[in-house]
Amino acid sequence: MKLSIIVLASGNSKRFNGNKLLHKIDKKPMYLHTVDKLINLKKKNKNVDEVIFITKYEKIIDKLKDKDIKVIKNNNSEFGISQSIKLGVSNSSNNVYMFIVCDQPYIKEDTIGRFIDKFIESGKNLGCVSNNGVLLNPTIFTDKYRDDLYSLRGDKGGKKIILKHLDDLFIFEVLDKKEVIDIDFKNQLEDK
Repeated sequence: MKLSIIVLASGNSKRFNGNKLLHKIDKKPMYLHTVDKLINLKKKNKNVDEVIFITKYEKIIDKLKDKDIKVIKNNNSEFGISQSIKLGVSNSSNNVYMFIVCDQPYIKEDTIGRFIDKFIESGKNLGCVSNNGVLLNPTIFTDKYRDDLYSLRGDKGGKKIILKHLDDLFIFEVLDKKEVIDIDFKNQLEDK
């Protein structure tokens, strides 16, 4: 089973007060922490076929030209995360889609790889990372839910679909809460 990793990076960063994806963590922009891990993972993990990066930011698009990823410009980010999801699915070469947000700079490459491998072993059609019983990102969908992904509207993501089909869900518990933190505010960063 081959999958596409779809990186969602078209948000407005309103709560962060500036483009958080360009904010440097350990002298490296936040988005590159995610991108570099995923490119490495693609080289090592036979289940990862491609990495698709969805963004509206020209500055990031320019920086990713020489990377081994497919970059798709989101010209309609005002329609919310559902627009990025649809762009990712429609540009995928595969029937399995892992969605990861670009503002989780602390998630480990090994964690992502184990999530993918264990999901495939599970035989389920939905996968979700969890911490302390809370469903978080990243998530995985097979094409069984492709039409459901296309029917999403506004700023509603795939959790809506997952919650309707808990019997078809593989849950991957991540013990370190820091790994699955979505950065929304500057005070969540270690290098404040």
